[in-house]
Amino acid sequence: MLSGDVRINPKKLLGHTLACLAVITLLAACSGSESSSSASQIEIRKNLAGELRDNKLYPAAIEEYKRILEASNIDVHEQANINYLIARVYFEDIQEYEEAAAYYLRAKTLNPDAPFAGEASRNLVTSLERMGRLIDAKRQLDEMTEIDSQPRTKGDVAVARIGGVPIWLSEVEERIQTLPPDVQIRFQNIDAKREFARQYIGTELLFRAAIRDNMGENPEIKKREQLIHKNLLVEKYLLEKVIPEIKIDSLDVKNFYKANKDRYEGKSYDSVKAQVFLDYQTEKTQAAYSEYISKLAAVEKVEFLDQNVR
Repeated sequence: MLSGDVRINPKKLLGHTLACLAVITLLAACSGSESSSSASQIEIRKNLAGELRDNKLYPAAIEEYKRILEASNIDVHEQANINYLIARVYFEDIQEYEEAAAYYLRAKTLNPDAPFAGEASRNLVTSLERMGRLIDAKRQLDEMTEIDSQPRTKGDVAVARIGGVPIWLSEVEERIQTLPPDVQIRFQNIDAKREFARQYIGTELLFRAAIRDNMGENPEIKKREQLIHKNLLVEKYLLEKVIPEIKIDSLDVKNFYKANKDRYEGKSYDSVKAQVFLDYQTEKTQAAYSEYISKLAAVEKVEFLDQNVR
């Protein structure tokens, strides 16, 4: 039969069309299901990496994040987010600043408008400074004008500039607020406050000079950093976990006074009430501390080897 004599059966054509549409729909469904499954797997791995980090298994957490980056269908925004999460582990937990800088740079380059972009930029600069690469750090500062170029708080003003980077009044005031209350009062005087600001800037210059000389890598400095870090964590833990458990009972305070009258040389309760309260609070705190330590020791299965302490 000649091609000109070919007749098309409408029913067969409709059947073929419907069959094609069914195949296309099936492929699309499979593709969507595959994409959904892939996204689910990424979330599972992210959660696993987060759990590993929370349990201080930092190398394993980084490895899990890196496996996500190996996925072929991960979009650029997710890549940026994973690089940022890896950078945080290196920066905050391991203090490996070269690795942190590399991953922060990748994160902010892949997604400059990400919510974490500002933090990534700041920590990139800090990482470079701690590596002693002050020139690179300054270049990053120049490129990222948002870093410290805007007031830290509403109404904030610059009190000085180091290489064009502002030192804000709020920074100086935050430092003053870390001093004992009786010392803070001195800096209500404007001249004293200005002098303190100059001292603060001098300290900052010395710090930067020490970084340039790579003193941050000195073993003794690192050892002292770890000790300070440990003490700060212990203090915070006590304040948040132990101290709130201490209950002060006014009747118990009076009973404490009666049981320890000799300590107060027979003086009346009202005349020594403040001191009694302080002594009572100290003993309650020490008791709560000892009890909490005992609980932790039991959980951690601590064995004291007193015979080895000589």
